[in-house]
Amino acid sequence: MTTLGQELKKQRESRNISIDEMASSTKIVGRYLEALEADRFDAMPGGFFVKGIIRTYAKYIGLDEAEVLARYRETGVLDEPAKPRPAPARSETARALAGKSKLLIWAYIATGILLFLIAVTFLWRAQRPKPARAVQPSAEVLKQTQTAPPQAEPKPEPAPAAPAKETAREEWKGLTLDLSFQEETWIQVYADGALKVSGLFPAGQKARAVAEKEILIGVLGNAGGLTFLLNGKPGKSLGRTGEVLNNIRITLDNQKEYLQDRGPTDPSN
Repeated sequence: MTTLGQELKKQRESRNISIDEMASSTKIVGRYLEALEADRFDAMPGGFFVKGIIRTYAKYIGLDEAEVLARYRETGVLDEPAKPRPAPARSETARALAGKSKLLIWAYIATGILLFLIAVTFLWRAQRPKPARAVQPSAEVLKQTQTAPPQAEPKPEPAPAAPAKETAREEWKGLTLDLSFQEETWIQVYADGALKVSGLFPAGQKARAVAEKEILIGVLGNAGGLTFLLNGKPGKSLGRTGEVLNNIRITLDNQKEYLQDRGPTDPSN
């Protein structure tokens, strides 16, 4: 019996399309295309990434994307994982016992704190030094105090001058990539060689990568499922919905190539 992968391979070969040609045009790694034709889904990333590869493959050779995906769903390959069942609720008796245990624990804690405070207060009072008895000044001292001329009050010293404000920080000269996902998208982003963003992001989520010299988008599934800002400026579209891209390299030298065109400026401004 012919499998779906074998049927796709026959359709591709009947149109004289090679794996290398399709990989170059769709930006899908060639081994993933070969794995799809061989029905080896263990050699492919799962979830939305597989759906994107099947959709792109079918569209490229001229087949109906929705029909091909529906046939794969019928085989159970694209079934969504079952949601975990909620844990059974605890019985009323278990909840009552748990509540009593918590009350007993808090009662022990409160009693311990109270005893500790009583002990500290007792020790403090026992060790506190007694105040010395006041010595009454003699009549001679009182006389000298009353007849002594008043001394001039010392003039307050001038307040020290406020320190000079710190100089403004130097302008940031690196790369900041702010991602906003409009659709479910698989992506991996490296900043100066270190992996900073990786995973399957749902619509509405955001992510950021900051680098000093280079940002590399190693894998991008569903290229039309996101928008981005590069150093605070809007970036241009990277591709179509469902399209898979690899190795998008953004550097200090080529960053302007990934920004939206601003159009001609008004000479009167």
